[in-house]
Amino acid sequence: MNYIKCILCMLTCSLSVVAQSMSVHQGGEQLYFSLNEVDSITFDATPNLWQRGNTSLRFYYAPGWNQTADPAYTENHGTYSITLNKATTAQWQAQMHFITDLTSDAHNNYGFRIKLRSNKAVTATVKLYQDGNDNLYYFEERVPLSADEDCIFERNDMAGLDMSKVCLVLDFGGNRAGTIIKVSNILFTEKAYDSSQDTNSCPLPDYKLVWHDEFTSRIISTVRWTYQTADAGWVNHELQTYVNAKSPKGKKVAESSDGTLKIHTFKEGDKIYSARLYGSKSQGFKYGYIEARIKLPKGKGTWPAWWMMPVSGGSWPGCGEIDIMEEVGVDANIVSSSIHCQAYNHPTNTQKTHAMTCVGAEDGFHVYALEWTEDYIRTFVDGTEQLYFENDKQGNNDTWPFNKAFYPILNVAWGGDWGGYAGVDESALPLTMEVDYVRVWQKR
Repeated sequence: MNYIKCILCMLTCSLSVVAQSMSVHQGGEQLYFSLNEVDSITFDATPNLWQRGNTSLRFYYAPGWNQTADPAYTENHGTYSITLNKATTAQWQAQMHFITDLTSDAHNNYGFRIKLRSNKAVTATVKLYQDGNDNLYYFEERVPLSADEDCIFERNDMAGLDMSKVCLVLDFGGNRAGTIIKVSNILFTEKAYDSSQDTNSCPLPDYKLVWHDEFTSRIISTVRWTYQTADAGWVNHELQTYVNAKSPKGKKVAESSDGTLKIHTFKEGDKIYSARLYGSKSQGFKYGYIEARIKLPKGKGTWPAWWMMPVSGGSWPGCGEIDIMEEVGVDANIVSSSIHCQAYNHPTNTQKTHAMTCVGAEDGFHVYALEWTEDYIRTFVDGTEQLYFENDKQGNNDTWPFNKAFYPILNVAWGGDWGGYAGVDESALPLTMEVDYVRVWQKR
Protein backbone atom coordinates (compact mmCIF):
# COMPACT_ATOMS: atom_id res chain seq x y z
CA MET A 1 0.00 0.00 0.00
CA ASN A 2 2.86 2.44 0.74
CA TYR A 3 4.13 2.01 -2.83
CA ILE A 4 0.67 2.65 -4.24
CA LYS A 5 0.27 5.72 -2.01
CA CYS A 6 3.57 7.07 -3.26
CA ILE A 7 2.53 6.71 -6.89
CA LEU A 8 -0.87 8.14 -6.05
CA CYS A 9 0.75 11.15 -4.40
CA MET A 10 2.91 11.82 -7.44
CA LEU A 11 -0.11 11.53 -9.75
CA THR A 12 -2.10 13.83 -7.50
CA CYS A 13 0.60 16.50 -7.65
CA SER A 14 0.79 16.20 -11.44
CA LEU A 15 -2.94 16.49 -11.97
CA SER A 16 -3.29 19.38 -9.56
CA VAL A 17 -1.42 21.56 -12.02
CA VAL A 18 -4.38 21.45 -14.41
CA ALA A 19 -7.27 20.58 -12.12
CA GLN A 20 -8.87 23.25 -9.99
CA SER A 21 -9.97 20.73 -7.41
CA MET A 22 -9.16 17.09 -6.71
CA SER A 23 -9.73 14.78 -3.80
CA VAL A 24 -8.40 11.29 -3.17
CA HIS A 25 -10.52 8.87 -1.16
CA GLN A 26 -9.56 5.62 0.50
CA GLY A 27 -12.14 3.09 1.54
CA GLY A 28 -10.97 -0.37 2.56
CA GLU A 29 -8.67 -1.44 -0.26
CA GLN A 30 -10.34 0.85 -2.88
CA LEU A 31 -8.68 4.00 -4.16
CA TYR A 32 -10.39 6.44 -6.52
CA PHE A 33 -10.19 10.03 -7.73
CA SER A 34 -12.82 12.72 -7.82
CA LEU A 35 -11.93 15.30 -10.49
CA ASN A 36 -13.81 18.56 -11.01
CA GLU A 37 -13.39 21.23 -13.66
CA VAL A 38 -10.60 19.46 -15.52
CA ASP A 39 -11.55 20.72 -18.97
CA SER A 40 -7.89 21.06 -19.92
CA ILE A 41 -7.06 17.42 -19.19
CA THR A 42 -7.16 15.04 -22.11
CA PHE A 43 -6.51 11.31 -21.89
CA ASP A 44 -6.07 11.01 -25.66
CA ALA A 45 -2.48 10.09 -26.41
CA THR A 46 -2.71 11.71 -29.88
CA PRO A 47 -0.44 14.79 -29.77
CA ASN A 48 -1.93 18.22 -30.29
CA LEU A 49 -0.14 19.50 -33.39
CA TRP A 50 -1.42 23.00 -32.72
CA GLN A 51 0.87 23.30 -29.72
CA ARG A 52 3.88 22.21 -31.78
CA GLY A 53 3.51 24.72 -34.60
CA ASN A 54 4.66 28.32 -34.77
CA THR A 55 1.65 30.62 -34.89
CA SER A 56 1.26 34.25 -35.86
CA LEU A 57 -1.95 36.15 -35.17
CA ARG A 58 -3.53 38.78 -37.35
CA PHE A 59 -6.52 40.73 -36.15
CA TYR A 60 -8.88 42.69 -38.41
CA TYR A 61 -11.70 45.01 -37.40
CA ALA A 62 -14.58 46.57 -39.35
CA PRO A 63 -15.11 48.83 -41.18
CA GLY A 64 -12.79 47.85 -44.00
CA TRP A 65 -10.05 45.26 -43.91
CA ASN A 66 -7.32 47.41 -42.37
CA GLN A 67 -5.29 45.74 -39.68
CA THR A 68 -5.58 47.71 -36.45
CA ALA A 69 -2.51 48.90 -34.59
CA ASP A 70 -4.07 48.18 -31.22
CA PRO A 71 -6.52 45.27 -31.54
CA ALA A 72 -8.98 44.81 -28.71
CA TYR A 73 -7.88 41.41 -27.52
CA THR A 74 -5.71 39.88 -24.85
CA GLU A 75 -3.95 36.52 -24.64
CA ASN A 76 -3.17 34.52 -21.54
CA HIS A 77 -1.72 31.00 -21.73
CA GLY A 78 -3.61 30.07 -24.88
CA THR A 79 -6.89 31.80 -24.03
CA TYR A 80 -7.75 34.79 -26.22
CA SER A 81 -10.28 37.41 -25.10
CA ILE A 82 -11.77 39.60 -27.84
CA THR A 83 -13.86 42.66 -27.01
CA LEU A 84 -16.39 43.97 -29.54
CA ASN A 85 -17.10 47.49 -28.29
CA LYS A 86 -19.67 48.41 -30.94
CA ALA A 87 -22.95 46.73 -31.79
CA THR A 88 -23.50 45.53 -35.36
CA THR A 89 -26.03 43.59 -37.38
CA ALA A 90 -23.38 42.68 -39.97
CA GLN A 91 -22.20 39.08 -40.28
CA TRP A 92 -18.74 40.06 -39.09
CA GLN A 93 -17.17 42.84 -37.06
CA ALA A 94 -13.87 41.31 -36.01
CA GLN A 95 -11.73 38.63 -37.62
CA MET A 96 -8.82 36.64 -36.22
CA HIS A 97 -6.30 34.72 -38.35
CA PHE A 98 -4.18 32.10 -36.59
CA ILE A 99 -1.53 31.41 -39.24
CA THR A 100 0.72 28.43 -38.56
CA ASP A 101 3.63 26.65 -40.19
CA LEU A 102 1.77 23.34 -39.82
CA THR A 103 1.22 21.12 -42.86
CA SER A 104 -1.37 18.41 -43.42
CA ASP A 105 -1.14 15.32 -45.61
CA ALA A 106 -3.76 13.79 -47.89
CA HIS A 107 -2.82 10.31 -46.67
CA ASN A 108 -3.85 11.02 -43.06
CA ASN A 109 -7.00 11.90 -41.15
CA TYR A 110 -7.36 14.95 -38.92
CA GLY A 111 -9.39 16.16 -35.99
CA PHE A 112 -10.09 19.70 -34.83
CA ARG A 113 -11.65 21.20 -31.70
CA ILE A 114 -12.01 24.70 -30.26
CA LYS A 115 -13.81 26.16 -27.25
CA LEU A 116 -15.70 29.46 -27.58
CA ARG A 117 -17.52 31.41 -24.88
CA SER A 118 -19.25 34.80 -25.06
CA ASN A 119 -20.87 37.00 -22.43
CA LYS A 120 -23.56 37.96 -24.96
CA ALA A 121 -25.17 36.17 -27.88
CA VAL A 122 -23.07 36.42 -31.02
CA THR A 123 -22.47 34.55 -34.27
CA ALA A 124 -19.05 33.07 -35.00
CA THR A 125 -17.76 31.68 -38.28
CA VAL A 126 -15.05 29.03 -37.94
CA LYS A 127 -12.88 28.12 -40.91
CA LEU A 128 -9.77 25.94 -41.20
CA TYR A 129 -8.01 26.54 -44.49
CA GLN A 130 -4.69 27.03 -46.25
CA ASP A 131 -3.36 30.53 -45.75
CA GLY A 132 -3.51 32.35 -49.07
CA ASN A 133 -5.92 29.87 -50.71
CA ASP A 134 -9.56 30.42 -49.76
CA ASN A 135 -10.65 27.47 -51.92
CA LEU A 136 -8.66 24.86 -50.00
CA TYR A 137 -10.26 24.25 -46.63
CA TYR A 138 -11.45 21.56 -44.23
CA PHE A 139 -14.63 23.34 -43.17
CA GLU A 140 -16.31 26.73 -42.93
CA GLU A 141 -19.29 26.91 -40.61
CA ARG A 142 -21.32 29.56 -38.82
CA VAL A 143 -21.76 28.82 -35.13
CA PRO A 144 -24.28 30.68 -32.92
CA LEU A 145 -22.95 31.37 -29.42
CA SER A 146 -25.39 31.74 -26.53
CA ALA A 147 -24.60 34.10 -23.66
CA ASP A 148 -22.42 32.68 -20.88
CA GLU A 149 -22.36 29.14 -22.27
CA ASP A 150 -19.38 27.11 -23.46
CA CYS A 151 -19.54 26.09 -27.11
CA ILE A 152 -17.31 23.20 -28.20
CA PHE A 153 -16.93 23.10 -31.97
CA GLU A 154 -15.24 19.98 -33.30
CA ARG A 155 -14.72 17.89 -36.41
CA ASN A 156 -13.44 14.33 -36.21
CA ASP A 157 -11.94 12.03 -38.85
CA MET A 158 -11.57 14.70 -41.49
CA ALA A 159 -10.08 13.31 -44.70
CA GLY A 160 -6.63 14.83 -45.11
CA LEU A 161 -5.64 17.47 -47.63
CA ASP A 162 -2.20 18.36 -48.97
CA MET A 163 -2.04 21.72 -47.24
CA SER A 164 0.74 24.03 -46.15
CA LYS A 165 0.42 26.83 -43.59
CA VAL A 166 -2.76 25.62 -41.93
CA CYS A 167 -4.76 28.68 -40.91
CA LEU A 168 -7.67 29.09 -38.49
CA VAL A 169 -9.99 32.03 -39.13
CA LEU A 170 -12.61 33.20 -36.65
CA ASP A 171 -15.22 35.79 -37.70
CA PHE A 172 -17.51 37.44 -35.14
CA GLY A 173 -20.54 39.58 -35.88
CA GLY A 174 -24.23 40.19 -35.27
CA ASN A 175 -23.34 41.28 -31.75
CA ARG A 176 -24.36 43.80 -29.10
CA ALA A 177 -21.98 46.41 -27.72
CA GLY A 178 -19.59 45.21 -25.07
CA THR A 179 -19.48 41.63 -26.27
CA ILE A 180 -16.49 39.71 -24.90
CA ILE A 181 -15.56 36.40 -26.52
CA LYS A 182 -13.04 33.92 -25.18
CA VAL A 183 -11.25 31.48 -27.49
CA SER A 184 -9.37 28.55 -25.97
CA ASN A 185 -8.52 24.85 -26.11
CA ILE A 186 -7.53 24.76 -29.80
CA LEU A 187 -6.77 21.16 -30.79
CA PHE A 188 -5.49 19.82 -34.13
CA THR A 189 -4.64 16.12 -34.31
CA GLU A 190 -3.40 13.75 -36.98
CA LYS A 191 -3.67 10.01 -37.39
CA ALA A 192 -2.77 7.71 -40.25
CA TYR A 193 -5.72 6.55 -42.31
CA ASP A 194 -6.06 2.79 -41.91
CA SER A 195 -8.36 1.45 -44.58
CA SER A 196 -8.26 -2.05 -43.07
CA GLN A 197 -10.40 -0.80 -40.20
CA ASP A 198 -13.45 -0.29 -42.40
CA THR A 199 -12.98 -2.89 -45.12
CA ASN A 200 -15.98 -4.91 -44.03
CA SER A 201 -18.10 -2.07 -42.70
CA CYS A 202 -20.41 -1.20 -45.58
CA PRO A 203 -22.35 2.02 -44.89
CA LEU A 204 -25.54 0.12 -45.76
CA PRO A 205 -26.99 -2.72 -43.66
CA ASP A 206 -27.13 -6.36 -44.77
CA TYR A 207 -24.28 -6.12 -47.30
CA LYS A 208 -21.16 -8.23 -47.45
CA LEU A 209 -17.79 -7.53 -49.08
CA VAL A 210 -17.45 -9.61 -52.26
CA TRP A 211 -14.53 -7.99 -54.09
CA HIS A 212 -11.91 -5.41 -53.23
CA ASP A 213 -8.37 -4.19 -53.72
CA GLU A 214 -6.53 -2.28 -50.98
CA PHE A 215 -3.38 -1.89 -53.14
CA THR A 216 -1.13 -3.14 -50.36
CA SER A 217 0.80 -5.31 -52.81
CA ARG A 218 3.58 -3.79 -54.89
CA ILE A 219 2.14 -5.56 -57.93
CA ILE A 220 -1.14 -4.64 -59.65
CA SER A 221 -3.14 -7.85 -59.69
CA THR A 222 -3.70 -9.16 -63.22
CA VAL A 223 -6.50 -11.30 -61.81
CA ARG A 224 -8.40 -8.25 -60.60
CA TRP A 225 -7.41 -5.69 -63.24
CA THR A 226 -7.10 -5.56 -67.04
CA TYR A 227 -5.39 -2.79 -69.01
CA GLN A 228 -7.11 -1.21 -71.99
CA THR A 229 -4.82 -0.38 -74.91
CA ALA A 230 -5.95 2.23 -77.43
CA ASP A 231 -4.51 4.98 -79.58
CA ALA A 232 -5.29 8.67 -79.20
CA GLY A 233 -8.69 9.59 -80.63
CA TRP A 234 -10.18 6.18 -79.80
CA VAL A 235 -13.14 7.75 -77.95
CA ASN A 236 -14.36 11.31 -77.35
CA HIS A 237 -11.44 12.70 -79.39
CA GLU A 238 -9.20 12.19 -76.34
CA LEU A 239 -5.49 12.89 -76.80
CA GLN A 240 -3.92 10.17 -74.64
CA THR A 241 -2.66 6.77 -75.71
CA TYR A 242 -3.59 3.93 -73.35
CA VAL A 243 -0.86 1.30 -72.95
CA ASN A 244 -0.40 -1.93 -71.06
CA ALA A 245 1.48 -1.03 -67.86
CA LYS A 246 4.38 0.87 -69.45
CA SER A 247 5.17 3.40 -72.16
CA PRO A 248 7.47 2.46 -75.07
CA LYS A 249 10.45 3.73 -73.02
CA GLY A 250 9.43 1.65 -70.00
CA LYS A 251 7.83 4.32 -67.82
CA LYS A 252 4.90 3.06 -65.74
CA VAL A 253 1.43 4.39 -66.50
CA ALA A 254 0.12 2.64 -63.38
CA GLU A 255 1.71 1.25 -60.24
CA SER A 256 0.81 0.06 -56.76
CA SER A 257 3.05 1.63 -54.13
CA ASP A 258 2.79 2.92 -50.57
CA GLY A 259 -0.74 1.60 -50.25
CA THR A 260 -2.32 3.31 -53.26
CA LEU A 261 -2.88 2.69 -56.95
CA LYS A 262 -1.29 5.48 -58.98
CA ILE A 263 -2.37 6.21 -62.53
CA HIS A 264 0.28 8.37 -64.19
CA THR A 265 -0.30 10.58 -67.22
CA PHE A 266 2.77 12.02 -68.94
CA LYS A 267 4.28 13.08 -72.24
CA GLU A 268 6.92 10.96 -73.90
CA GLY A 269 8.14 12.12 -77.27
CA ASP A 270 5.14 13.62 -79.04
CA LYS A 271 2.55 11.41 -77.32
CA ILE A 272 0.62 11.50 -74.04
CA TYR A 273 0.45 8.16 -72.21
CA SER A 274 -1.98 7.09 -69.50
CA ALA A 275 -3.82 4.06 -68.10
CA ARG A 276 -7.36 2.74 -68.17
CA LEU A 277 -7.98 -0.21 -65.85
CA TYR A 278 -10.96 -2.57 -65.81
CA GLY A 279 -11.85 -4.44 -62.60
CA SER A 280 -13.25 -7.99 -62.84
CA LYS A 281 -13.96 -7.33 -66.51
CA SER A 282 -15.12 -10.82 -67.46
CA GLN A 283 -17.62 -11.21 -64.60
CA GLY A 284 -18.48 -7.82 -63.19
CA PHE A 285 -21.19 -7.30 -60.59
CA LYS A 286 -24.97 -7.02 -60.74
CA TYR A 287 -26.23 -4.58 -58.10
CA GLY A 288 -24.38 -3.66 -54.93
CA TYR A 289 -22.70 -0.84 -53.03
CA ILE A 290 -19.47 0.09 -54.76
CA GLU A 291 -16.97 2.73 -53.66
CA ALA A 292 -13.45 4.02 -54.15
CA ARG A 293 -11.36 6.52 -52.19
CA ILE A 294 -9.60 8.76 -54.69
CA LYS A 295 -7.36 11.81 -54.88
CA LEU A 296 -7.80 13.55 -58.24
CA PRO A 297 -5.02 15.06 -60.38
CA LYS A 298 -4.69 18.76 -61.17
CA GLY A 299 -4.42 20.52 -64.49
CA LYS A 300 -6.32 21.96 -67.43
CA GLY A 301 -6.93 19.02 -69.74
CA THR A 302 -7.31 16.28 -67.13
CA TRP A 303 -10.38 14.05 -67.19
CA PRO A 304 -10.22 11.42 -64.42
CA ALA A 305 -13.11 9.01 -64.07
CA TRP A 306 -14.46 6.24 -61.84
CA TRP A 307 -17.28 4.49 -63.71
CA MET A 308 -18.87 1.23 -64.89
CA MET A 309 -19.71 -0.52 -68.15
CA PRO A 310 -21.62 -3.78 -68.81
CA VAL A 311 -19.86 -7.10 -69.26
CA SER A 312 -22.12 -7.67 -72.28
CA GLY A 313 -25.18 -6.05 -73.72
CA GLY A 314 -24.66 -4.49 -77.13
CA SER A 315 -23.30 -1.17 -78.32
CA TRP A 316 -23.23 2.20 -76.61
CA PRO A 317 -25.38 3.96 -75.49
CA GLY A 318 -28.03 1.25 -75.53
CA CYS A 319 -25.85 -1.02 -73.38
CA GLY A 320 -25.85 1.52 -70.53
CA GLU A 321 -23.09 3.35 -68.61
CA ILE A 322 -22.83 4.39 -64.95
CA ASP A 323 -20.48 7.28 -64.18
CA ILE A 324 -19.88 7.33 -60.43
CA MET A 325 -17.42 10.23 -60.55
CA GLU A 326 -15.93 12.42 -63.27
CA GLU A 327 -14.04 15.69 -63.10
CA VAL A 328 -12.36 17.90 -65.67
CA GLY A 329 -9.37 19.85 -64.44
CA VAL A 330 -10.42 23.15 -65.97
CA ASP A 331 -13.38 23.03 -63.55
CA ALA A 332 -11.34 21.98 -60.55
CA ASN A 333 -13.13 20.24 -57.66
CA ILE A 334 -16.47 20.03 -59.51
CA VAL A 335 -17.34 16.33 -59.56
CA SER A 336 -20.29 14.82 -61.39
CA SER A 337 -22.25 11.60 -61.70
CA SER A 338 -24.21 10.53 -64.77
CA ILE A 339 -26.08 7.62 -66.30
CA HIS A 340 -26.26 6.98 -70.03
CA CYS A 341 -28.61 4.72 -71.97
CA GLN A 342 -30.54 4.80 -75.27
CA ALA A 343 -33.12 7.26 -73.95
CA TYR A 344 -30.68 9.40 -71.97
CA ASN A 345 -27.20 10.13 -73.28
CA HIS A 346 -24.82 13.04 -73.83
CA PRO A 347 -24.81 13.12 -77.68
CA THR A 348 -28.49 14.08 -77.48
CA ASN A 349 -27.92 16.12 -74.30
CA THR A 350 -30.48 14.04 -72.42
CA GLN A 351 -28.16 12.22 -70.00
CA LYS A 352 -29.20 12.13 -66.36
CA THR A 353 -26.44 13.95 -64.48
CA HIS A 354 -25.64 15.98 -61.39
CA ALA A 355 -22.57 18.02 -60.50
CA MET A 356 -21.42 19.34 -57.12
CA THR A 357 -18.42 20.98 -55.52
CA CYS A 358 -16.11 18.67 -53.58
CA VAL A 359 -13.73 20.96 -51.70
CA GLY A 360 -10.19 19.64 -51.90
CA ALA A 361 -10.96 16.91 -54.44
CA GLU A 362 -7.55 17.51 -56.01
CA ASP A 363 -5.71 17.95 -52.72
CA GLY A 364 -6.98 14.99 -50.69
CA PHE A 365 -8.78 11.66 -50.79
CA HIS A 366 -12.56 11.54 -51.02
CA VAL A 367 -14.98 8.62 -51.18
CA TYR A 368 -17.09 8.27 -54.34
CA ALA A 369 -19.75 5.58 -54.08
CA LEU A 370 -22.61 3.93 -55.93
CA GLU A 371 -25.70 2.24 -54.49
CA TRP A 372 -27.28 0.20 -57.26
CA THR A 373 -30.42 -1.90 -56.85
CA GLU A 374 -33.11 -3.18 -59.18
CA ASP A 375 -35.16 -0.12 -58.21
CA TYR A 376 -32.71 2.78 -58.45
CA ILE A 377 -29.17 4.07 -58.92
CA ARG A 378 -27.80 6.50 -56.36
CA THR A 379 -24.31 7.99 -56.09
CA PHE A 380 -22.54 9.68 -53.19
CA VAL A 381 -19.61 11.99 -52.49
CA ASP A 382 -18.25 11.50 -48.98
CA GLY A 383 -21.64 10.14 -47.90
CA THR A 384 -23.65 13.00 -49.41
CA GLU A 385 -26.11 11.99 -52.12
CA GLN A 386 -25.09 13.18 -55.57
CA LEU A 387 -27.35 11.60 -58.22
CA TYR A 388 -30.61 9.65 -57.93
CA PHE A 389 -32.05 7.77 -60.93
CA GLU A 390 -35.10 5.56 -60.53
CA ASN A 391 -36.13 2.52 -62.52
CA ASP A 392 -39.38 3.36 -64.32
CA LYS A 393 -40.34 -0.34 -64.14
CA GLN A 394 -41.56 -0.35 -67.75
CA GLY A 395 -39.30 -3.24 -68.73
CA ASN A 396 -37.80 -1.01 -71.42
CA ASN A 397 -34.10 -1.50 -72.09
CA ASP A 398 -33.93 1.99 -73.57
CA THR A 399 -34.60 3.56 -70.17
CA TRP A 400 -33.25 0.87 -67.80
CA PRO A 401 -30.49 -1.35 -69.18
CA PHE A 402 -29.08 -1.60 -65.65
CA ASN A 403 -30.28 -5.14 -64.93
CA LYS A 404 -27.10 -6.99 -65.82
CA ALA A 405 -23.52 -7.22 -64.61
CA PHE A 406 -21.27 -4.14 -64.92
CA TYR A 407 -17.55 -3.87 -64.19
CA PRO A 408 -15.73 -0.89 -62.57
CA ILE A 409 -13.26 1.30 -64.46
CA LEU A 410 -10.53 3.72 -63.36
CA ASN A 411 -8.79 5.96 -65.86
CA VAL A 412 -7.28 9.37 -66.53
CA ALA A 413 -8.02 10.84 -69.94
CA TRP A 414 -6.28 13.88 -71.42
CA GLY A 415 -8.21 16.43 -73.47
CA GLY A 416 -11.14 15.23 -75.54
CA ASP A 417 -14.66 16.54 -76.02
CA TRP A 418 -15.12 17.32 -72.35
CA GLY A 419 -11.67 17.20 -70.75
CA GLY A 420 -10.34 19.54 -73.42
CA TYR A 421 -13.38 21.72 -74.00
CA ALA A 422 -11.35 24.77 -72.88
CA GLY A 423 -8.06 23.49 -74.26
CA VAL A 424 -5.21 21.70 -72.47
CA ASP A 425 -2.15 22.89 -70.61
CA GLU A 426 0.76 20.49 -71.01
CA SER A 427 2.67 22.26 -68.23
CA ALA A 428 0.41 20.24 -65.87
CA LEU A 429 2.14 17.05 -67.01
CA PRO A 430 3.20 14.71 -65.58
CA LEU A 431 0.30 14.13 -63.21
CA THR A 432 -1.11 11.33 -61.08
CA MET A 433 -4.47 10.11 -59.80
CA GLU A 434 -4.23 8.09 -56.57
CA VAL A 435 -6.72 5.42 -55.48
CA ASP A 436 -6.58 4.21 -51.89
CA TYR A 437 -9.01 1.30 -52.37
CA VAL A 438 -11.85 -0.12 -54.44
CA ARG A 439 -14.58 -2.16 -52.72
CA VAL A 440 -17.73 -3.94 -53.81
CA TRP A 441 -20.41 -5.09 -51.38
CA GLN A 442 -23.56 -7.03 -52.29
CA LYS A 443 -26.70 -8.04 -50.43
CA ARG A 444 -26.26 -11.03 -48.17
